Amino acid sequence: MEKLKVAVIGAGKIAERLHLPGYKETANAEVIAICDIKKEKAERLAKMFNIPAVYTDYEKMIKESGADAISVCTPNYLHEPMAVFAANNKKHVLVEKPMSITIPAMKAMIAAAKKNRVLLMVEQSQRFDPAHQALKEILDSGALGNFVSVRGKIGHAGPENWSDDSPWFFDKKLSGGGVSVDVGIHILDLIRYITGRDVKDVAATMANLVKKQYNLEDSVEAVINFTDGTMGVFSTSWCTNPYEQTVTVYGDKGRATVWHGGTEGGKRLSGYYVDLKNPYGGNTEIKAKIPELPKTGKPIQHFADCCQGKQECISDGTSGMKSMAVMLAAFKSAKSKKFEKVGV
Repeated sequence: MEKLKVAVIGAGKIAERLHLPGYKETANAEVIAICDIKKEKAERLAKMFNIPAVYTDYEKMIKESGADAISVCTPNYLHEPMAVFAANNKKHVLVEKPMSITIPAMKAMIAAAKKNRVLLMVEQSQRFDPAHQALKEILDSGALGNFVSVRGKIGHAGPENWSDDSPWFFDKKLSGGGVSVDVGIHILDLIRYITGRDVKDVAATMANLVKKQYNLEDSVEAVINFTDGTMGVFSTSWCTNPYEQTVTVYGDKGRATVWHGGTEGGKRLSGYYVDLKNPYGGNTEIKAKIPELPKTGKPIQHFADCCQGKQECISDGTSGMKSMAVMLAAFKSAKSKKFEKVGV
C-alpha cells in the first residue's frame, strides 16, 4: 500500500494527542518529519512517535522533507501563512480548527489550495463522532419530519487544564478570540454539519465570568438564523466542569439528542417521533445503533483517504470558512447588541 508522507508543523498538545496518534493508526499514512521553533519539543515527539526528521524551520521542512501533505498544529494566527506556503509547494494541507482568524486569510488559503490542486481540510473533529453522524442520518431520513430548529452546547474548564502551551490561547492577537474560537467553533460547525444548512445571521452575548485574569470571553450564548428561515441556539463556555456537550435537533414530528459520554441514562443518542394525528397518544422511540467507528473513518484516516482520492472531504476549506465566519459575526453582534450578518 502506498503511504501518504506527512510532515507536521507544531509539537504542542494537539499534535501529541490527536494528529500524531491518528497518523500512527492510519495504515496508508506515515509521518516523516516534524517541526517546532523549540527544537526540544519537536525532538521529544519525534522520539515518542518514531519520526525520522526534526526541523525548526517549517519552510525548509516543506521544501526538503519529501512530504506529500502537511498537518498545521500551530497557534491560530499562523494557520494562513503556513497553509498557503504548503499549498504553493503542492502539498495537501490539514489545518487545525479554527481555520484562521480573518475572512481574507481563509479566502487566501482556499485560493492557494485551488490554484495548486491540493486538498485543504479543516480538522473539525466533532463531524467524525459516530454518534453525530448517526444523528445526521436520523435527521436526513425524515424520521423527525421537517427540520425546525437545533440547540447545542459545549464547554470545559479551559485550555490551561489540558495544554502545557496554553498562554497563546489567551492572547487575542494569536488566537483570534477566547472560548468562541477554541470551543464554540466545535458546536457551531457540528450544527452546520448535522443540519446541512448555512447561517444567515447571528445574535450573541459574550462575557468573562470566571477567568478574570484574561481579557477574553469565557462564556457565549447565541441565536442563529439559517438561510432557509429555520433557527438554532448554541452556547459555549470555559467555565464548565465537568466537560459537557449536547446537541438536539427538532423536527415537526419529533426530536433527537446526542450527549457526550452517555451522561443521560447511559445513552449517547435518544430520539422520538409522534403521530401528528394523535400527538398526545404517546411517543415512538427511534431505534438507532451507533457504529463503533465513523463511516468516514476518523479525521486523520479521512484526510489520508481524501488526499489519495478514496473519499470526498466532509470538512473542506469552504466549510471551515463558513463556520468561522459565524463566529466572527458573533463577535460583532456582542458589541452591536443586534443580529449581524455572516460575512460569507
